[in-house]
Amino acid sequence: MQAAQALKSNGSSTSVMNLNDVRLFIKVVEANSFTAAADNLGIQKSTISRRISQLEDDLGIRLLQRTTRKLHLTDDGMQLFERCRGLINELEDTQDLLSSSQTEPQGRLRITMPTETGVYMMNEAVSSFLKEYPRIEMEVELSTRIVDLIEEGIDLAIRVGPLNDSSLIARKIASLSVGLYSSHEYLDKYGYPNSPAELKNHQCLLLQKPTSSWHFENWNNGQPMQVNGRLKANNLSFLREMVVQGLGIARMPHVFCQQLVESGEMVPVLESYQIAPIEIHALYPSRRNLNPRVRLFIDHMQNVLQNHPWANPETLKATA
Repeated sequence: MQAAQALKSNGSSTSVMNLNDVRLFIKVVEANSFTAAADNLGIQKSTISRRISQLEDDLGIRLLQRTTRKLHLTDDGMQLFERCRGLINELEDTQDLLSSSQTEPQGRLRITMPTETGVYMMNEAVSSFLKEYPRIEMEVELSTRIVDLIEEGIDLAIRVGPLNDSSLIARKIASLSVGLYSSHEYLDKYGYPNSPAELKNHQCLLLQKPTSSWHFENWNNGQPMQVNGRLKANNLSFLREMVVQGLGIARMPHVFCQQLVESGEMVPVLESYQIAPIEIHALYPSRRNLNPRVRLFIDHMQNVLQNHPWANPETLKATA
C-alpha cells in the first residue's frame, strides 16, 4: 500500500510527514466531521481542511473521500489511521503528563451524564473541580441518550445502573441509595403492599433505563423481581411528579424524595425491605491512552462523592 511505503520510506523523494497534520487527520476521522473536529480543537475548519490536503500532498495519496454529508476513508487513509492513532494519542498523553508536572493542568474536558445525576450529584464535583483547576475547561451534556464517546469526541460518560457490554472501560465511583415511594392518594385507593410480592398488583412507575426489575436484598434471596406499570419515562423528576399526582409506586433516591416525605406529599413504601443500591460508573474509551484530565476528574469526583447524601446512607441518617 502507498501509505505503508510512505511511512517506511526515508528516501529524499518522499516528503517528511508532519505529525501535527497527522494529529488533525486522526481527530477528523474520530469525529467523522471536519466541523466537529474543528469545534473540539478550537480551530478553523478551513485550517484543518488545508492541513489534511497538505498531508495528502506530502504522502502522495488520497486519505479521505469528501462528500457533502459524509467522510469516507480510502484504504490508505484507513491504514494511516489505524497505524498512527495509538502513536498520536500516546504522544498527546506524554505531552500532557510532562506539562502537568511543570504547570497546572489545562485543556478541555467533555463529559456526558444523566440530567438528575448532574444536577443533584455531580454539581458539587464539577464546581469544585473547576475552582481547583482554573485552566481546565469543561463541556457537560446532561442527557440519557447513549453516546458514542469516540465518534463524538466525548472524554467521559457517567452512567447509572447496569451497564451494557461494550469495549469501554468502566470504573465504579459510587452506589446510589434508593427506596420505594408513593402518595397517600394512591395507597388509600389501591392499598398498601405488605411485601414485594404484592407489587405485581400495583402500578409501578418505571424509568426507561436502566431496568424494569427491582432487587430486594432481604427478600427472595436477592433475586430480581420484574415489575410492571402503565407509565415509563426517561426523567426522574417527571416520575417523582407522577408519584405526587397519585399514579403509582416508584423507585427513587432517598434524598430526592426527603422534602416531599416531610411535607406529606410522598410516603415511603416497604421500608423494611432493602432495595439493592444502584451503581454509578465512569466510562471512558481506553485505560492505556487515558487523558490525564479524565483521570484527574474521576479521582476528584470519587473524593467528593464519598460524603454525598445520595451515595451514602449514613449521611442521610445523620441529616434526617
